[in-house]
Amino acid sequence: MRARTRATLLAIAACGPAKPTPAPPVPVENVTRTCTEAAVGLEGATKGIRSPEADPIVNPMRALCNQDHWSGEVIECFATMHEGDLGRCSGMLGDDSRKAMFSALGDNDETAIAIARVRLDTMHVGVVECDHLFATVRDLLVCDRIPTASRAQLGKSAADLWDLPKNIPADAKARMAAVCKTTLDEMKRIETEAACAP
Repeated sequence: MRARTRATLLAIAACGPAKPTPAPPVPVENVTRTCTEAAVGLEGATKGIRSPEADPIVNPMRALCNQDHWSGEVIECFATMHEGDLGRCSGMLGDDSRKAMFSALGDNDETAIAIARVRLDTMHVGVVECDHLFATVRDLLVCDRIPTASRAQLGKSAADLWDLPKNIPADAKARMAAVCKTTLDEMKRIETEAACAP
């Protein structure tokens, strides 16, 4: 009897307690980022182009994000951006929102150059000479052989001057082509003299 009881107890012990059924995995929800995260991302990724003495931009950028109702896609872009992504992310904003954001970034020469490059990168008027001019000026803005202040002024002037409407009449395009050709020739001369040509 003892042997049978002992064998039964050993058999039960060998089976051990029943293992609990594991809980089903918790579904991962889409994480919606906030305007604060977008502002923090912007501040971190633009440190290289802002003056070290400049005020933090988290509060102004968060306010712009809330005021202009940035989309989830825009917020995600800024929240996860890296240095060099300013053009990609700012290109998702409307013109007024983008201008307000650029204004809030500051006004030192490095910031002016970075902003001009972003603006020139998205600037296309459908006139070959003008679009070629924008690309040439954009390339000149990274040429270290030209003083930073001169590049900042060149970029600002070019971006402001050619901030044109989308639909340009044919006769205006012909006049623009002539002006752009003359300006392009001047930019090419500067590029050659400064030995900036690729």
